[in-house]
Amino acid sequence: MKIVVKLMALAAVVALAACEHTAPAQQPPEAVDPQPPSAQNQNQAAQSQGANQQQTVITLHLAQEQEEEELVAVDAGGESPLYALPQPVIIQSDMNRVTPVRQEGEASYLLIEMNEQGIPKLHTITEQARGHYLLLSVQGQLVSVAQITEPIKDGRLLVGTEGPEHTQAILQLMQGRGAAN
Repeated sequence: MKIVVKLMALAAVVALAACEHTAPAQQPPEAVDPQPPSAQNQNQAAQSQGANQQQTVITLHLAQEQEEEELVAVDAGGESPLYALPQPVIIQSDMNRVTPVRQEGEASYLLIEMNEQGIPKLHTITEQARGHYLLLSVQGQLVSVAQITEPIKDGRLLVGTEGPEHTQAILQLMQGRGAAN
């Protein structure tokens, strides 16, 4: 299935991104060390980032399978690279809360809930970029890849992880206490 959408045009129209209820893609080899999370600290950090983007810890980049001049090649652990916008489309100041979610069995996720400014961004990008990908990065480290399957209207983005330990490691990295090499 070949979907050709100019990602730069999407980014110019609206700086946003997302995906919902997707299975985790193959993860990059650089997993982080698991540590217990502190949801209160990460929520406070997410809310205090609006004025100072240099301290942004969590970002979402929009990516596609087709190479284009403006895009950056990213090894996302699959057979071929993905090609991403160099600038994030959703940043930490667009987010309200990040919560670990676990289903029966092995499935583990992060639920990223957007704030008032992030909800319309997430909706627009997921509506316009179906079939493309969101790359979740924490402190510049790619931690999860998810494909956009449907528009998200409620501002709740569910991203798959490799398992509960990986989820906890990502949360720890968000707090600046994990390995961020």
